Amino acid sequence: MPRPYAGGMKGSKGRSSDEPLAAFLRARRHRVRPEHHRLAPGAPRQVPGLRRDEVAFLAGISTDYYVRLEQGRERRPSRAVVEGLSEALLLDDVAARYLRELSDPGAAFGEGAPCMDTDRLDAVHQLLGSITVPALLVNRWLDVVDSNTLGDLLHEGLDPRDNYARLVFLAPGAPAFFTEWPELARCMVAALRAQAGPEAGSARLTQLLKELTAHSEGFEAAWREHHLYEKTIDRKLFRHPRVGLLVLDQHVLELPGSEGHRIWAFHPADDATSNALLRLASPAPPSGRPNPQTVEAAM
Repeated sequence: MPRPYAGGMKGSKGRSSDEPLAAFLRARRHRVRPEHHRLAPGAPRQVPGLRRDEVAFLAGISTDYYVRLEQGRERRPSRAVVEGLSEALLLDDVAARYLRELSDPGAAFGEGAPCMDTDRLDAVHQLLGSITVPALLVNRWLDVVDSNTLGDLLHEGLDPRDNYARLVFLAPGAPAFFTEWPELARCMVAALRAQAGPEAGSARLTQLLKELTAHSEGFEAAWREHHLYEKTIDRKLFRHPRVGLLVLDQHVLELPGSEGHRIWAFHPADDATSNALLRLASPAPPSGRPNPQTVEAAM
């Protein structure tokens, strides 16, 4: 039976804000229906989802306070308010953590690119070199910081390769290379948002988003959906121009204390892919970006 609800306001039409917390709350509110909380839907709604006063009711806060949150006039809700909002908006663990990060003034890493100290970076570089499958070191903005030889060969012929989101959305050959490109593109947007966390409005990320929006049809709409995605393992299908179809299990390995850096390791899922990776590692004409040592020797 629908829950009794004494409210009835249609929600304020006050100014909206592109502030990350405000935008996230608006996007997630529109995805929750009254019946999800056993609330009576009432009169027909102009837009799907809960009204602001319904979210406030479910979260145990005043409607005025929630309106201020959605308009960006209040940006630091308490832990109790965040927990109430997580329940009202039916957030999963990833989204609830993201909301906590947006609400925590000490959660942001800074405006510059996330970086590791030289000694740690050298150690990870050696680790990548010892891994016998394709492997990349990726920061929270999906910049490809480092890779082993197979990791580089895996994406040969694709450009740009300095950032995985740029590779997926801007490389001309990406839709042919990634056999499930539409789904991968959606996951890439959601992963970028989840990993950016409290820096979703930083100057560094804004620059990347501006480029992706300008050159990739549909990216902006996907970004505004505020989907979040994090994975530890996922099956990937790549159609490599030199060795054919590759079926790979992508493992995401966290690096504690590294400001969001992760290792992506691509393990072959079948014997055919194992054999294809052996062929890929064999000597071949250079493709894609040039070897830095070759460039330096030519200068």
